[in-house]
Amino acid sequence: MAEQPKKAEHLFDLVVHALYGERVRTINGAGGDGGMDAWVGDIGRALEFKSWTTLNDSRRKQVVRSLKTCLNKPEIRSWVLVAPVHPTPGDLKWFRGLTERHRVPFEMVFLDVRWLETQLINNPGIARFLRGHHQEALDALVTLGKEEALLLGGAPDLLARVCALGAVSDEASPVWAMDFSSRDGQDSVYIRPKPNIPPQQVQVALAVAEGDAAGERVAQDVAAAFDYGAGAVIEPGHITRVDNEALAALNLPWDKVGMVLSDQRFTAGFPHTATLRSRAADGTHGRPLYVTFSHATVGTRGMHVHGTDPTRMLKLRLLVDRPDGDNGSNVGMLLQYGPDNVEHAISADPQALLRTVETLDALDRTPGMVLTLTGDVEPIPLDASTWEPSGHFAPLATALTDFVVIRETLDVVLPLPVTWSSEYARNVAVLAGLLRDEEVSMPLSTVVCHQISTAEEARTYLDYIETGHGARLDFELVGWSLSVGDVQIPVGPLFVAFSRARITNAAEVVAALDAGDELVPVDLAPAPGSTVLGRRTPFPGLEPAAP
Repeated sequence: MAEQPKKAEHLFDLVVHALYGERVRTINGAGGDGGMDAWVGDIGRALEFKSWTTLNDSRRKQVVRSLKTCLNKPEIRSWVLVAPVHPTPGDLKWFRGLTERHRVPFEMVFLDVRWLETQLINNPGIARFLRGHHQEALDALVTLGKEEALLLGGAPDLLARVCALGAVSDEASPVWAMDFSSRDGQDSVYIRPKPNIPPQQVQVALAVAEGDAAGERVAQDVAAAFDYGAGAVIEPGHITRVDNEALAALNLPWDKVGMVLSDQRFTAGFPHTATLRSRAADGTHGRPLYVTFSHATVGTRGMHVHGTDPTRMLKLRLLVDRPDGDNGSNVGMLLQYGPDNVEHAISADPQALLRTVETLDALDRTPGMVLTLTGDVEPIPLDASTWEPSGHFAPLATALTDFVVIRETLDVVLPLPVTWSSEYARNVAVLAGLLRDEEVSMPLSTVVCHQISTAEEARTYLDYIETGHGARLDFELVGWSLSVGDVQIPVGPLFVAFSRARITNAAEVVAALDAGDELVPVDLAPAPGSTVLGRRTPFPGLEPAAP
């Protein structure tokens, strides 16, 4: 081990991560690590690793130098020397004497080769990886694909055998776990990083042909996974090569291998609140939208901070690149509007959603935005590199405003729609306008007013409507309702006016009059191109006709 310091250092990384998981931070700094190769912050433990198998005077001096660099660090509560040596009684006496000789203020521990051997016994995958003997695990993979044994117990025996083979192959690497899939005659292996492993240098080469949209999306997902800690799943057939020391030893058939990369999520310090505002070209800010960031994913290039608005209909992803010297850090924002499921879409608070949509409408009409984290005075400016208004949120804000009016005015429970269709928005606008006592354009182009008239009234209708240039018709409509989502809302009283009417059964009216009928059915409808208006009070100066 002393002849292979890099491999010894890798061993130390694997062992301490197996022991402490995400609590440990390995340093391993060749340029000076401050007397520690690993740090466990929650217990104040510093670990120093040496790859020597014996202790001589020169190596003891190196230990003392490392120890002295830690003496003035009050956060250290224990200092642990890890070295694969068989210590002599003199070695142990020397180490115990360091505490008094250098007035060490913290606990000191010496972990020798016997301790390392115990860790390898408890973690056989580490031992197998260091030895490089993976053939038995690979043989198990082959056996899984070519199993021809008689399974007397049926499916339960098969499941038990697959689980047993999976457990054997899992010991092949302390870094990577393997999952198996056999479907439609195709055997595949999915690899994924095990939990509590040291940071890995991984490069994935993908087969992406020009114009391959699906392949390009996979490449983007993989880049986001490594750069910003986002999760990704690479299906078999995309990977051509993976450069990683732990994977190279497995000699996997990459054409049949997929990869699962879980998101590198951090929740420490979250949730964190902030305000988001539009920023116009003249620098003025719009109304604040309060948002909450719940977690971050971190990769080699930077991090994505994920958040949502109070309704959870708007999702935010703040991109923060690692600082680049004097150039500072690149910051960007992605906004995604829409529900996760139907149930949430119909139960969101319409007033809170209106505030969100109004903010999005303002953002749609301005070239920038500002984000202000709670506790910070200085807002973070976020200007769009390319900006083209979509116009999507203005009509949605209008529809939501009308929806709030309806909910607050009527004693009826109305769920929000899953989608705002043009018909739905029209009905909401009509009903809200009527409730505001406005004169509104009505969706009544196909309505027919059926009237039983006297012969004199029927002749009047013919004279004014059919033989002239058309006439306005005002009447009260009874029993009419509007559909808001799945709810039918009766509208009454409702007074309707056709700016120009027509008789749809004019031939029948003429025939009835010629026959001397005293009561004549007359069907009245809007003439083509006419306007149909409605209001909740009679039109000024006109008496409505009876329906």
